[in-house]
Formats: sequence, C-alpha cells, structure tokens
Amino acid sequence: MIIHRTCCKAFFAILVFTCSAAEARAADSAAPKGKPNVLFIIADDLNCALGCCGNDVVKTPNVDRLAASGVRFERAYCNYPVCNPSRTSFLSGRYPETTGVLLQQTNPRAHLGQDFQFMPEYFRAQGYFTAGIGKVAHGSFADTIQWDVYAEPARGANHGEVTDTPRRPRGNRRAQPKRDRTDSDEPDVPFPWRATGNVDEEEPDGKLAAQVVELLERPKDKPFFIVAGFHKPHIPHTAPQEYFDMYPPETIPLPEEPAGHEKNIPPIARGKYLPDLTDLQRREIISHYYAATTFMDAQVGKVLEAMDRLKLWDNTIVIFVGDHGWHLGEHGGMWAKPSLMQEAAAAPLIVVAPGKQSKAVSPRLVEFVDIYPTLTELCGLATPPGLEGVSLAPLLDDPQQPWKKFVLTVVSARGGGLGRAARTEAHTYIEWPDGSEQLYDCTRDPKEFENLAEKPRYSSTIAELKQLLKAHESAAQSPEKVPRRKRRAS
Repeated sequence: MIIHRTCCKAFFAILVFTCSAAEARAADSAAPKGKPNVLFIIADDLNCALGCCGNDVVKTPNVDRLAASGVRFERAYCNYPVCNPSRTSFLSGRYPETTGVLLQQTNPRAHLGQDFQFMPEYFRAQGYFTAGIGKVAHGSFADTIQWDVYAEPARGANHGEVTDTPRRPRGNRRAQPKRDRTDSDEPDVPFPWRATGNVDEEEPDGKLAAQVVELLERPKDKPFFIVAGFHKPHIPHTAPQEYFDMYPPETIPLPEEPAGHEKNIPPIARGKYLPDLTDLQRREIISHYYAATTFMDAQVGKVLEAMDRLKLWDNTIVIFVGDHGWHLGEHGGMWAKPSLMQEAAAAPLIVVAPGKQSKAVSPRLVEFVDIYPTLTELCGLATPPGLEGVSLAPLLDDPQQPWKKFVLTVVSARGGGLGRAARTEAHTYIEWPDGSEQLYDCTRDPKEFENLAEKPRYSSTIAELKQLLKAHESAAQSPEKVPRRKRRAS
C-alpha cells in the first residue's frame, strides 16, 4: 500500500492521498469486515462553557446536537491541563507519568519509543484507513503519528487576516467595530484576538472542516478512523466578525463568586493569575473566547451535516472532546492554563455510538485516558497491552451505573515536581510539592470555592485521598506498564 504523509499548505492538498484503484483494492482486501467507522473530533483549549453543559450565554447548537445524539459525560477530566501532555496521554492510553510527557517541549516518542503505536497507528495496523486533519498531536510534534493521510490547513496569509489595517501592534482589534468605541476606551487585553473580515471557509478551521467533509465523501471499502483537530478556541481568539457580533462585551456576565475566597487557594495552585484586570477587560476576554468557541461549533456543524447527507450515523462512532479546559477569570483572576482547579481540569467528552444511549448524561467520573480502550472495545478490536484507562462502553448502555473510585489530573508545579489532583464523587483533593493542600466538597461546593484542607474534621478524608495518590504514584514508578485501577468502585 502506498502511504502518503504531508503537511499541506494549500487548501486541497489533501488530494495527494489518492491511489490507484488496483492499489486500493489490494489494500482493502485486508480490511476488517463489519467494523464501525470512527470520527474523533478534538477542540483545542475548550472548557465546559457550552449550551449542553448549562451555559445559557454561549451558542453551541452543533455540539449540543451531538450531545443529544449520544452520552455526555458531565464529570470528564483531562489527565494534564496542557496540550502536549494531554494529547500524548489520551492518544497513547497512558497517564502522563507513564508517557514521561510533562512539558510542552517534550517529544512524545522520547519515552514511549519509535515503535510505540499511538491510537491512530493501532487502528491503521488493524486495517483501518486513518487520516488526521489539523491539530492532533501537539503542533511541534505533528509528525509523531504515522497516518495514511495527514494534512494541516494553511495558516499563512489568511490566518487572522483582517479587512483593514490593525491599529494596535498586537492586532487586538475588531475588523469592523459595530459600536461607538475609541482607542482610549478599547481595553488592551493579555490574550491575542482578532475579528477578521473572512468568511468561515477562509479561516484555518473552516478549511479543516471542508477537508474532513472531503474525506467523508470519498468512497471507501474499509472502515475509517478520521481525526478532526480544530484549533479553536485556542488563542489567538480569531474568528470572522459575525461571531464577535454575537457577544457584545457589555452583555457578558462575569463569574459569580464569594468575595475573597481566592485567599484560601495556595499561590502555587493559581496558574496564570491576573487579578488586576478591569471588569471590561474580563468581559472582553470572555467575549473573544465565546466568539472563537461558536466559530468552532459552526465548523463542527458542517462535518455533522456531511454525516447526515452521507448517512454515516448507523455505522460510525463519533467522539467529541476538548483536550483540556480553560479558565475565564474564576477564583479571583485565574485565566487559561495550567491549573488543577475544575475549570481547567474538566473538559467536554461526548460519545455517540450506534445502538447505544442517546440524550443521556452520565454523572460518573471518567478521564481521557479511557478514550483509547473505549474505542477499541466499541470497534470489536483487541485492546493493546499496557493501556491504563478502562473502556467506557458499559456507561454508554447504563450511564448511571457505579464506576471509578477516583480520576487523576497532574500538572508540573512551579519550582519542580508535580501537583496531583484526585477527584472522587464526593471530594477533590489536590497536593503540591511545597506541601500545600486543597480539599473541596464536590456535592456542596462543585465550583471549588471553600478550601477545607485546614479544617481538622476532614483529616481522615485527606488521609484516604492521599493514600489513593500514593498508590497511583507507586504504580506509575513500577517498570510494568499495566492498568492501575479497577473499573468499578468497591
């Protein structure tokens, strides 16, 4: 079989993967029969500010539609709240401590080795046609994964292009402001953004959607494993002007929080902390993020429309995920990532699978390391050895059944070492290398406002959760890469 791999710079460079009919027939003879297709959609830096997650400001009709078609996991957590470690983790089915990828700059192959099979490579070895479009592995390591087809939409002249000359060096300007606003009252915000004069199809994510549709439309004699890696709402918060018009900053609500509660958050836990922004600056940042989110949602809609038109739903598993969350000024001024607080550690996870539940929400604890074994089970493939998550397939039949005792998120701490968060159905416990601790009651205080760690009556709870983390750490240091937790809580 001829394998084509390229990072294309032109819109339809995806066409390079065409091969002769004879070659295709020869390759397809080894394809698994009767296996479902997989469409894996990843959004970059997407938190749970979605309509289907209860946000009544942001407009996400297409992701909401997807959630109504399957099972949405309302307590899904990434295993590391930064792009490269998170993606390496869920694409390998291993915890970050096992992959050794704990920084953006670490090559995913450095610890896993050149012969390791990431999820798309495993499916390819099982006879699937595999294609990655956009950001799948972290951008610096796009060539980490071998595909039948890989394409990155052009990010040249049109990326962030506007119809007039930007008046600020950073380009933080709307292309055609719709409100009376002067340079003196337009706030300079710390995250780059731009409202462009482009139509959707001229933006990189618009091109990406078109390429995914092109792949879906091509006749195939084998099942496909296609990953659509959308870049938004990652900074720069860039989208066509119309999406910014949906979110006038003065209409954007700010987080409602108990005054002063952030004083009980240890400094080491605060991540990117910008408490001195004005309310207008805060509203501007949130409006930009929402605009980029809604733009991304519109591109997802184009892919779902193709699924409808091509009648692919009966034999295609669709997974939608944000690689991790993103703070929007919560906790007295926390923004972006990394952080072990709820807003950065939690992210959307939706699974739509033929014959499984629809219009369902599971309250059970799940984590992104579970995605790999879930897909192998749903596709009827043998699960590769060494995966550290557990398949979520049973939750797609019964979303309410008892499940994991805890899920884990880690992040590199300032000064070295790792911060670790253990989340059970009742509590979140976070420990830091400098000895700082956080404890939150997930039932009474789901937004993590009251740190209970210093209250003596919770000492036994902390001891129990510390033991869970200690057991996990010991397993992570073991030379055997084996699953570390049982599926159901005891």
